[in-house]
Amino acid sequence: MVNIKKLMKDTLSDNEILNLTADKKVYFLHANSPKTPYIEYEIFDENGEEWAENKEIATNYYVQVDIFNKVDYTDLENKIKEKMINAGFNRSSSADLYENDTQLFHKAMRFFITL
Repeated sequence: MVNIKKLMKDTLSDNEILNLTADKKVYFLHANSPKTPYIEYEIFDENGEEWAENKEIATNYYVQVDIFNKVDYTDLENKIKEKMINAGFNRSSSADLYENDTQLFHKAMRFFITL
């Protein structure tokens, strides 16, 4: 069975992505005192897709990748989208946000994959 957290971390840890971040790493769920730009990722939902002999043999995973930065993040956004799609993820939605409390621009990108 595929480990979705490992697949996401491996996909997002591509050097072309990491070279566009300040800390050269990605964070699961939450980054403590990171430098911008940085990336967080999470699995926000999963459910069974196929069963055989009462056992789940395929699972739908719904994931989110968040970019936080003080300025434009377009290059990072495009690279993440490219790498996630190349890894087999389908893009479902995205939103451009601004976090008033941290004064950071925030790009939330959602993808899904069946494994």
